[in-house]
Amino acid sequence: MMEGWNYIKLGDILHIKHGYGFKGEYFIDEPNHNFLLTPGNFAIGGGYKSDKMKYYDGPINEEFVLSAGDVIVTMTDLSKEADTLGYSAKIPNDSENTYLHNQRLGLVSLKTNKFDLDYIYWLLRTRYYQKHIAGSSSGATVKHTSPKKIYSTKLLVPKSKETQHKIGSILSAYDDLIENNLKRIVLLEEKAQLTYEEWFVRLKFPGHETMPINTETVLPEGWVKVKLSDIGEIVTGKTPSTSKEEYFNGDIPFIKTPNMSGFPYVMETSDYLTKKGADTQKKKYLPKNSLVVSCIGSAGKYALVAEDSQFNQQINAIKFSKEHYTFYTYCFAKYLKPLLDAIGSNGATMTNVNKSKFEKIEITKPDEELLKTFHSNVKLNFEAIYSLMKQNQYLKEARDILLPRLMGGIIDVEQLNLETLQSTKE
Repeated sequence: MMEGWNYIKLGDILHIKHGYGFKGEYFIDEPNHNFLLTPGNFAIGGGYKSDKMKYYDGPINEEFVLSAGDVIVTMTDLSKEADTLGYSAKIPNDSENTYLHNQRLGLVSLKTNKFDLDYIYWLLRTRYYQKHIAGSSSGATVKHTSPKKIYSTKLLVPKSKETQHKIGSILSAYDDLIENNLKRIVLLEEKAQLTYEEWFVRLKFPGHETMPINTETVLPEGWVKVKLSDIGEIVTGKTPSTSKEEYFNGDIPFIKTPNMSGFPYVMETSDYLTKKGADTQKKKYLPKNSLVVSCIGSAGKYALVAEDSQFNQQINAIKFSKEHYTFYTYCFAKYLKPLLDAIGSNGATMTNVNKSKFEKIEITKPDEELLKTFHSNVKLNFEAIYSLMKQNQYLKEARDILLPRLMGGIIDVEQLNLETLQSTKE
């Protein structure tokens, strides 16, 4: 055992409080300021994410309102792999919204002041801890853990609270850089979307004052209604044979609907194809900046492709015939969900929009010169977004490499500082 480190049982140093059973009758689809947190708000490997938010409009028990910096853990996981079970997330610093602690989550508190909560947050994101929780979980379809099972985990930790604090601070600094980049991404996308709405929804585009309106189409002169198939090739995805192991675990991204949440580009996927697997369906390759749209089940999710990729059968994609159609159509896709639900319902409980229906969806196409001007106007936004998302990938990779080494005492914490982060950032 390393000097200054010893094994502890988590039950000796922390307490986990179960959440409250908020009634489903008060769950609403319309966004509001009451966020009911679920395991869907945990990223794989730990950490908070906001792309699967539930909203609540009912009585609130103040005992179960979470505060910024609170550490929570997942007590259930719907995936068979239990890839978020028991992991930790931290409540963001957000004064505008209320974060509610439901019964599928546990709130972590310390029994002793000899430990640093930020360090414990990262300790609950280590691979060894996760393997213990996944291995002791119960349930076939829905995986469960419990405070008792988490308490039984035995881990190696530094005795010094100062060392704990330094380790937690170094790892959290990576997350701070990532979070700052995410905020910049949101602002850049919002600026592009606002320009789209100003020009093409409110019709306040450059030169609108002198542009005549076509009395037949009720559109500005030169604007027309076209089908999605008129602006690019429509392709429906497909999954290579899952019985062929050699088709998977390569380096070609294979996009599924859950990979399309959150931000403009799909930078990471849960599955990757080998070239051999992808080449069994060569017509399913998508180049960078193709648009993917989920059309079965959770219809209406959309994203841009970050690199040559393939995708599954729940998704239709547009391979644009002209570059300047790309970001205009991406901004238009924000309004697709109600349309997809309408044309894909057919009285069934699950939306299903096939290729034929998808390619017939109408879109207003402004004149080519205005489209080129818009494209030129927002292209730098999307290039900056792409660059920031790549940067976040590198930061996550560096952080995830450091995590087990710092937590295992392999790297001396004194060797690392924020200059290391800066070099990683660059």
